[in-house]
Amino acid sequence: MEKTEQVNENPVIITLDDKEYRREDLNDDQLVIAAELQGIARDMQQLEAQYNRLNRDKNYRILDFQNSLTVEEVEAEETEEEK
Repeated sequence: MEKTEQVNENPVIITLDDKEYRREDLNDDQLVIAAELQGIARDMQQLEAQYNRLNRDKNYRILDFQNSLTVEEVEAEETEEEK
């Protein structure tokens, strides 16, 4: 059995306001702008992923800090009871 790959010869270059634009729909200037927008979109996705990781780490640190306060309170109470 032979494997055949289908290549989309006219792929969507950009989608804006739910409208797909293909190479044939764009002039040279628009193609340049679309390429720049694709790069920006990739960068923004990476920033969003990094933000989510940092926010998750921040929340873990907050929980760690809050838990450390609880441990200190328990230790302080135990010390008071021993007196």
